[in-house]
Amino acid sequence: MKRLLILLISAGIFSSCEDYDIADQGFDLTELPGYVAFDAPGTNVDEAVEDTDEDAGSVEFVIETPTGSLTDVTIQYVFGGDAVFGTDFTVDGATASGGSIVLAVDPEDFINLDNVTMTIDLLTDGVADGDKVLTVELVSAVNAGGETLAVGRGGTGFLKTATVNIADVD
Repeated sequence: MKRLLILLISAGIFSSCEDYDIADQGFDLTELPGYVAFDAPGTNVDEAVEDTDEDAGSVEFVIETPTGSLTDVTIQYVFGGDAVFGTDFTVDGATASGGSIVLAVDPEDFINLDNVTMTIDLLTDGVADGDKVLTVELVSAVNAGGETLAVGRGGTGFLKTATVNIADVD
């Protein structure tokens, strides 16, 4: 058996395997940051959009952290558009400029990624004042451990903003 092995080695039948890593293949891997974003169906969605009437009651948007977090995440947001806080809409715990929402992590269920639902209550003003647009933009997110998460899908501008188009009801 030793002669056969020596014969095979000398004949070059056994060759060494070189250790190739991903960089040797011309790829550069970058770890995606932890991030928060609005959840929206589809793969190439720029922003979450909801079309509704002012008498619809409320609109809900889901904010997700698909990369997960081991601790709760506090997400800061701002309002924009021409809809008026307190006249056309309200959000619990918010002010006219915006507010924060906490994405609570279930410490016993890390398999199912956590989400939080933002509820925007629409107010019927009984005045024919035209259609309104409300934008909600996520501006920052930090977990309870002090780690800053990126805002927008994969740390990009995608799904960083949600828009509510509110049709006036006379």
